[in-house]
Amino acid sequence: MRGISTKELFPYILEDDRGLPSEQQTIFYIKPKTGHEANIQTKVYLKAFREKDNGIRDLIVKDADIADLTNFKATVKKIENFAFPDDYYEDHPQVKEKAKPVKIHEDGQELKILFVKEITSEDMIGDVCRTLDNDSLREIYDVSRSVSKLREGQKK
Repeated sequence: MRGISTKELFPYILEDDRGLPSEQQTIFYIKPKTGHEANIQTKVYLKAFREKDNGIRDLIVKDADIADLTNFKATVKKIENFAFPDDYYEDHPQVKEKAKPVKIHEDGQELKILFVKEITSEDMIGDVCRTLDNDSLREIYDVSRSVSKLREGQKK
């Protein structure tokens, strides 16, 4: 048994992307978590709950969103080949200018999807977090706690 390096990043492709052509696959560079870091992550999420007088816990959505964002930024250090939703490009024309169009075929139609080649700024990584679906976020969080799972989804 060997300890994990907290400096090593794993290029990880989500399960849903693995069957796509390589130009459509998004690569998340994930920093694996030590046991201590996983405990800190859990603590951040627990702060999103408040216990009421009757003993029932209530989720504070704003705090849960902050926990997701904090965890994502601590876990994902770089992203390659990500397609933001169209409304993001409308609000961020400077990002749209740098995005590369890729032709894809969907439901018998040819579409041009804009992919951003590389994302390294913490702000844009946060924007990616805000646009991902819950299943993708959970997969990223789960694999960051398991080096063997990171290796399974590693870009070849």
